[in-house]
Amino acid sequence: MDTNYTIKLIKSANDKDLVEALDIYIKMVDEHSETSTSQIRDYIHNKYNDARKLFFYVLYANDKIVGFAEYGYLPQSEALFIDYICTNPRNHIYFYNFYHMIFEDISGLLKKKSYYVKYIITELSLKKDNENKYIDVDSNYFRQLLSFESFKILQTPYYQPYYNNMKKELFWEDFNIAIKPLINGMYTKTTVDKTFYKELLTDIYMNHYAVWYAKFIDQTKVDQFFANLINKVEKEFTDNIEIDNITLVNCTLFQNGLCQQISTENITLKKKLIYYVKQWTMRIVCLIFSIATGVFCYLERFETSEAFFCSLLTILSAAITLVQFMKERFSQK
Repeated sequence: MDTNYTIKLIKSANDKDLVEALDIYIKMVDEHSETSTSQIRDYIHNKYNDARKLFFYVLYANDKIVGFAEYGYLPQSEALFIDYICTNPRNHIYFYNFYHMIFEDISGLLKKKSYYVKYIITELSLKKDNENKYIDVDSNYFRQLLSFESFKILQTPYYQPYYNNMKKELFWEDFNIAIKPLINGMYTKTTVDKTFYKELLTDIYMNHYAVWYAKFIDQTKVDQFFANLINKVEKEFTDNIEIDNITLVNCTLFQNGLCQQISTENITLKKKLIYYVKQWTMRIVCLIFSIATGVFCYLERFETSEAFFCSLLTILSAAITLVQFMKERFSQK
């Protein structure tokens, strides 16, 4: 059965599909990471004219509501911020269709106003238990999907604010920024400089978080809170920020939030190792049979069964090697 995927940009808080989409959001997003649904509805209803633009989307699979997403665009950094993207059930096909359809739609809307996206960014939970296992279920799943989309982790102090408790002690080990540059050059580096990160961090805190908080909390308190947060990060900042691959997780355990770490690099190297072992094994076997056939020919043992089988296996192994070569040749075109 074919599945048809569509998305809708929510423009009214009275949209009947928003209620069902927010129900998915409540069920799938990790506790303490979600924004109040009443605040989301308030933002959509009032159509605030902030410098940062917010987009709220619903995903449909054959007209059934299966996902909700909230994105923000930061013009100063030219960064597209993924606040939330969730589907029910958690499904790779749902996610990738949703992710790419939203990006294309937002990019088109921004271009009409001469805005462009240089980076896609999001926050990624790194909270672990005493056994060094990631504990946030949604982030565990999100981490796996982001790794396939070539997102990278900025290994630097970052604090995700808590709206409900701005006095809560924050730990920079709990979250990092995941980033996917859409411009050339960044991935050729292994570090990001302090100026770039400070500008990005300030943009996120002041133009994404603070403007939202100020609609529901006293402006003075909000400004002071984020000013202190930026100063805190600057004091802990190192001269260069390392860019690392995102660690994958064990798929069978992510639903329980107890995920052993598996390096993407190790997975790639293992696949390459298996490939090379197969290739060289076939070549060595072909060489052995060829040498054996040559020996039998030299000794003039043409009538023996050994000579017959060696000749047969030489032809067979050579044929297999040729077929593999042709497959690789045509698959590259």
